[in-house]
Amino acid sequence: MAHVIDGSERGGPRRQARRRGAKACVVAVLLGACDSPSADDGRVPSIDTAAAAPQLDGSSDAAPSASAPVAAAAPLAAAPPPEHGVPSSPGRVLAKGAATALERATIAREAAAPALTEHRRADRAMMIYAAPRFDATFRGKLPHGGVFGVLDRAEVVDAECRGDGWARVGPHAFVCLEHTSKSDAKPRILPSLGAGRITPYIYARVRRKGAAAEAPAAPRWSSRSALAAGAEPIDFLQPDHDYAFEQRKPSRHGYLLVDAQKRVVREADVRRLEPSTFAGRDLVADPLPESGQLAWSVMWPSASIRAEPRADSAIVSAVPHQAQLFVTDAPVQHRGVAWVPVAGDAAGYVDASEIRRWFPATPPTGLAHEELWIDVELEQQTLAVMLGDAPLFVTMIASGNHKHPTPQGVYRIKSKMAVATMDSQPGDDEAYSVESVPWAQFFYKRYGLHGTFWHNRFGKRTSHGCVNLSAKDAALVYAMTTPATVPGWVMSFAHDLVPGTVVRVRKLDADVPDRRADPVAVAIVE
Repeated sequence: MAHVIDGSERGGPRRQARRRGAKACVVAVLLGACDSPSADDGRVPSIDTAAAAPQLDGSSDAAPSASAPVAAAAPLAAAPPPEHGVPSSPGRVLAKGAATALERATIAREAAAPALTEHRRADRAMMIYAAPRFDATFRGKLPHGGVFGVLDRAEVVDAECRGDGWARVGPHAFVCLEHTSKSDAKPRILPSLGAGRITPYIYARVRRKGAAAEAPAAPRWSSRSALAAGAEPIDFLQPDHDYAFEQRKPSRHGYLLVDAQKRVVREADVRRLEPSTFAGRDLVADPLPESGQLAWSVMWPSASIRAEPRADSAIVSAVPHQAQLFVTDAPVQHRGVAWVPVAGDAAGYVDASEIRRWFPATPPTGLAHEELWIDVELEQQTLAVMLGDAPLFVTMIASGNHKHPTPQGVYRIKSKMAVATMDSQPGDDEAYSVESVPWAQFFYKRYGLHGTFWHNRFGKRTSHGCVNLSAKDAALVYAMTTPATVPGWVMSFAHDLVPGTVVRVRKLDADVPDRRADPVAVAIVE
């Protein structure tokens, strides 16, 4: 059953059941209407190190692929110049010795990391608490088999925490060491990545339906040895489901994909989902020029730059799909089309619907000095990681589509999950199940920021309500935000004294509600 608690509820019979070991409890964030995450067991994946060739892929049969051009973007209204006190140009960030946006965010967020006194291994999945007692609120989760660092021992006597007692493992974060053991290994940031990979898992789904409107069968065996012995498959992969695999192994049956339970499918029976290699712009490593507005092409194979602001004018150059360009904020209207002047050497005009532009905006109220926050703009499908009024990182996103819009407002990140399985809800018009979605950060009900491996439609409204980021961008933003990513933790929850990063979701300069004070809700599945 599922039980919802907030910060005021503690322990009780559920805690006693946990202490008796009657049921293992799995923690997930109670989300609201985007993609419903259910936590897996948090195991550290073993990843095949072979890098896959990048290709475009999508979440439906009509999605773009490496062999099929991306459909033209649905026209978006040309965004007007910022108004109501919004600056025409963003502030400049002081690097303070940082070479990248992540380094600068870390400098702003915290002092030097405290020294660890020892490393421990979690002998089962374990919760992290905000105080050294089992009735305290949750601060995170450790995966079974994961290694974590101990800062010091808590000087408390707790009859329920036997063995080595309680230890402090982070800011306002404590773990009972009863079911842990000493380790010589070092904690790793989760999810871990194999060499040459940009996602923690290999992903695949059943192949597209054929002429008979049936998906080709994709049998699954209990193990590699069972397949080799000629055993019957244990089941078949289901349509509308994206599967995560830990390894890719050669065999006499061709390459096999191996999941966390050591079950195998033949790679030839499924369609691999290769993540987009798109990445935004690190403005510490690669600052914006003094003039010109940052933009990206969203046309496949390229956006056309024309000599004059009209469709029948000569094409003077082209900007490849998802490549950056700089424009000036002075659109020219011609027969209902907004043409944006291109800055720099490639002078000309580009149809506003073929690009997405980043518009800076004033920060929300109530931010501390040099507080990092995230600005999501839905009209142009952009995300900026900001430090005050200065941008650190800017990129394109894919927000909720017209049926499932991303809710506007000012929020705080409530929880972060290294990986989360996301399922449709009963009654949804589209059924789906997506395993091990990486770098998920939830700010309101089920809505959050997360990595995406099943499409390359950044710059377009595509999702069921969440803010989709490319794998590279999701990993970077996840590392920059609070609650801070702690090595060895597979989940982390915000706390009154460890607040989550502010996230504003807006459309141009429209006013949005402030929901930062909304309580944190957690679902306990027992």
